[in-house]
Amino acid sequence: MPELFDAMRPLPATAARYREQGWWRDETFLDDLRDAAEQSPDRRVIINWRSAERRAVTLTFAELAGQVERFADGLRRLGVRRGEVVALHLPDRWETAALTLACWRSGAVTMPLSLRFGRREVRRMLAATGAVLLVTADRPADPERMADLDGLPALRHHTALGDVPAADADADADADTRPRAVDADTRPRAADRAAPHDSALGPDEAATVLFTSGTSGSATAVVHSLNTLYAGVRRPLPIPALRPGQPFPVLTPLSHGAGIRNGMLRPLVHRTCALYGDEWDAGRWLDLISTYRAGAPFAPPAMLEALATEQGRRPRDLPEWEAVAAMAASPSRELVDLLCRTLSGHVVNALGSTESGGILATGLADPPERAARSVGRPMAGIELRMAPAIGPDQASPVDLRSASTCLGTFDRDTGRLLWRAADTDGWYATGDLLRPDGDGDLRYAGRASDRISGTTQLMIPVLDVEAELREHPAVADVALVGYPAEHGDLPCAVVVPTGDRAPDLAELRSWLAGRGMTDWYWPTHVETVARLPRNELGKIRKNVLRDWLTGAGPLPDTDDGPTAAPADR
Repeated sequence: MPELFDAMRPLPATAARYREQGWWRDETFLDDLRDAAEQSPDRRVIINWRSAERRAVTLTFAELAGQVERFADGLRRLGVRRGEVVALHLPDRWETAALTLACWRSGAVTMPLSLRFGRREVRRMLAATGAVLLVTADRPADPERMADLDGLPALRHHTALGDVPAADADADADADTRPRAVDADTRPRAADRAAPHDSALGPDEAATVLFTSGTSGSATAVVHSLNTLYAGVRRPLPIPALRPGQPFPVLTPLSHGAGIRNGMLRPLVHRTCALYGDEWDAGRWLDLISTYRAGAPFAPPAMLEALATEQGRRPRDLPEWEAVAAMAASPSRELVDLLCRTLSGHVVNALGSTESGGILATGLADPPERAARSVGRPMAGIELRMAPAIGPDQASPVDLRSASTCLGTFDRDTGRLLWRAADTDGWYATGDLLRPDGDGDLRYAGRASDRISGTTQLMIPVLDVEAELREHPAVADVALVGYPAEHGDLPCAVVVPTGDRAPDLAELRSWLAGRGMTDWYWPTHVETVARLPRNELGKIRKNVLRDWLTGAGPLPDTDDGPTAAPADR
């Protein structure tokens, strides 16, 4: 893996150009933290709600800097070396931020893993990157989950972070409990080898690996440097600026690119404070926002809808926000209206990606209804290259180039390099389709591939799910196809049974659960056909299946199976 990371380094001309433009720099986030700790040691940088303890923990810049050094020393004692991968399977706590920075301080590459990933996905990601250390909040009690770590020769340690001792009483905005020492329960698998103390990552080296789904539907690893992350942090968010001392509510997980930028890194660069909690609960979030007078939310539509619904049910004393922002291709008009009634009179919409961070956004000067039908215009520093329009809706495939675009991508299962900026002068094929919105900006027209977004705004690895379903004894063939839902697409399994008996939805979901597959990958509907429609190359015509599922067209090439559209779900 270090060799692959080295192959992704930017070209000298690219690095010089982005430095000249101010998007890249010679310093890193560790320098930002050091300067903030020296110049503003008592300014708070993180407010972290811990649900099990029912209290908030606050860190100042000085305290965060101390914890980073402490964790970095622990990593060195475990023998973590430069360029090695450390997997972080952690909740949204201050320890996650401190440990991420400590890894970079020690020269290690971080691999944040969503807590929603099942053991199957976690194992495959550990194997793909050759991770040497897995850090979890607690050591799993389930022996089967521990057994999943066997057979990973590169994994030398599994470390469980001890929890912060509970406070005697709940904390409030004026009396937050300071963090205490956090112990690590380590069980080394091999002899420790000391790493040098001065091995911090440079700004252009690989720093983190984020997983997303590629255009084929299989999981893809995205590699960012500290400078590509910095360019995303330097780019302003499409919401009103924070007032002095006002915390920013980080609703996206710290395992997500937006959570890393906004919850860990933006506070270091801009000397602001991040507010996050280790468990999603709309009511609790509204209480925290009210207590700490936090800035405007910037979150996926489903989270904003939950906040708005809860606020309508039991109103809190919230700050007056000029706007709230949705992270979506386009939120529904109904959601925009709901947000305007309950949270703010204005809604903006932004489109981004794991590969590049923020890409397009509507603006504060746009009418609020624009958010429901537009992704706006390119954000600062984003270059778009649109191919000739295709199809009846005149949508265009889009490439982009920016200082925040990743160094490269590789296949999760094979480790094969898929794309690197140095080979294309930085141009990356997004897989998105855009078309004019009628007001001089752009409208999202879907994916150029058959990916399924799910309602979490995280892509479902279609090929992985299909492969597992084909192992079911009653399934001869299967295609996973997205059908429209309010906040994305939901997966439907179109099954060709092996015999007369077709498996039902509960049986397929139980099968995937038994295989350890992440629950939000599971199909939410099942249809049965005699044969799957294929083209002359043998590829499944998923566009035909999608049209059939939505009632927009018949199902050809299956004349001994159903051709009428399925009943409404």
